[in-house]
Formats: sequence, C-alpha cells, structure tokens
Amino acid sequence: MSVKTACLGAGLLITALLLPVTAEEPKCSNFQSPRNIGPNAPYNGNSDWSIVERILTNNRIVYKPRAGGPSRTLYLCGQHYHFPIETPQGCQGEIPPAGLAQGPGRYVEIHTVYAANQQRPPGCDPQTLNCCTTTPILVRGFIARVTAGGQDRPIVPPTGFPLAEWTGSATSPDYTPGECKAPAVQWSFRLTCGETVSEAQLRQFKCADRVRLLQQGGRVSQDLTRVTRVVKK
Repeated sequence: MSVKTACLGAGLLITALLLPVTAEEPKCSNFQSPRNIGPNAPYNGNSDWSIVERILTNNRIVYKPRAGGPSRTLYLCGQHYHFPIETPQGCQGEIPPAGLAQGPGRYVEIHTVYAANQQRPPGCDPQTLNCCTTTPILVRGFIARVTAGGQDRPIVPPTGFPLAEWTGSATSPDYTPGECKAPAVQWSFRLTCGETVSEAQLRQFKCADRVRLLQQGGRVSQDLTRVTRVVKK
C-alpha cells in the first residue's frame, strides 16, 4: 500500500525477492509493514474478535481499536494490488520464481483501504494512499490467484476467518535505504489460499504496485494477532 504510485510497466519481468531486511535498519516513529504472517510467524496473541467490527456496505466499515477506545466508521478511500505479493502466509506458489511475469495461476495481493475522511480530495489517485487523508487508516488485505478472462467486476475483500491483524504502515518499495513509511496503518489480513481474481478485474488498475522487503526486529509491532471464529453455543 503506497502513498506514491510505484507501478510496474506492462510485461516487465519480476526480479524482486521477498526477503527480510537483513541489515540493522533505523527504528521508525511508527511500526512498519509488510511482515510474515505465515504459520511459523511470531504471533503475539489470539482473539475472538476483529478490529473490523462491522461491514456496513462495500464502502463503509466500523473499526474497533484493539488497544481500546471508541469504535469509528471508516470509508473506502482506495484499492490497489501488488505483484508479487508482499505479505507471505505460506500458500504453495504464493511467491513466484524470479523473472516470472504476472498472469493466470500467479498470486497477487490486494489492499482495500479505509480512512476516517468521508470525502476524497479532488483529483486524488485511489490507487495510492493520497485519497486517505484522515486517520485512523485501515487496510483489509488478502492474496488471490489470477484466473484467465473473467468479467470486469469490483474486487470485494473476502469475509470470514482466520485473520491476521497488526499495527504497521504503508508499503511499496523504499525510495531511500531504511526509509520509514507513514502514516500508521491498522491491518486486517484474511488468511486464505483459495481466493481468485480475474484478469478482467485487475484491468481496472493502471498496473501492479511493486513490493517492499519484509520488515523485522524493532521495526515491526508486537501486536500480531490471529483472529479465529468462535462458535457460540
């Protein structure tokens, strides 16, 4: 999820690798994304409720802070996708070998962004974070396998469980070494390997956003939470 547009040209081969930052990077004033959320990731806890308290419509959600405080209505302010994915969760084939281009059978990562501002600034690009001007900002993320053809329909984030939720930041490649991405962002990521998105649906975007290397150490939050469904008896 990027503030600036960071797109790949059509047909450009992928050479980026989803490797963690290995050097000791400077600490930031807010925690950073992306991060590993797979089965072996260091989750800090489990929960039976999500920070996405309610989905009112495709354009509005209710956000409930995990740290406490009143719930807030947030409004859809942007959507974009990354290829290759930024946030590994352990799906087979989620990260393609270097040099392979986007196409049917490959996974992409889709970010749907909500913010407290109800109106978007005139002329802002919804494929960036520039339309999301008022915190809190929340991203509903998921990965999906691309299917051939299809119909040009809106991409709606999947509901259900489990979810991975954490405090992080915007993403996209660093423009300077050790860059700190702002603003602070709440993430709610659907853990699933079975979603699909068609080539026609992806054509609504100008292009794919490039990826940021995985963050680690003191740059990632200590609130990575796995949210599971609780069956009430």
